[in-house]
Amino acid sequence: MENTPRIADWDFSKVSTCFHCRKNVAQNIKITPNDSIVTCANCGAERHYIIRSFSVADSKPDFEAAAVRRKYDVWKFTKQAKCFNCAKETGQEITMDEHIGAVVCPSCLFTRIYKFSVYSRPELK
Repeated sequence: MENTPRIADWDFSKVSTCFHCRKNVAQNIKITPNDSIVTCANCGAERHYIIRSFSVADSKPDFEAAAVRRKYDVWKFTKQAKCFNCAKETGQEITMDEHIGAVVCPSCLFTRIYKFSVYSRPELK
């Protein structure tokens, strides 16, 4: 078991419009094995996502094909990391929007899906 890579916490920033203060500022994104949180650097509003499922997919999932109406941008990131499933060092593909977050290994299609859970909005000043 010692050769199995640990799923690490990942931190990103993305400049985008905040769902709460409507400013175009850095949105800080933290992804962990169990959840992910998007926090506005300006007002501190947070969107929380919890792990919904993980599996090895038969084909690469297309998260933009869903017939979900989106109010905000779809964010895409690539994080160089060892896959928890196949242990290959590769660019893990991350997709986030206001409904889901997903991490997919392009080598073995190990997929973690996070669903939107709750948000907190600080009072605007």
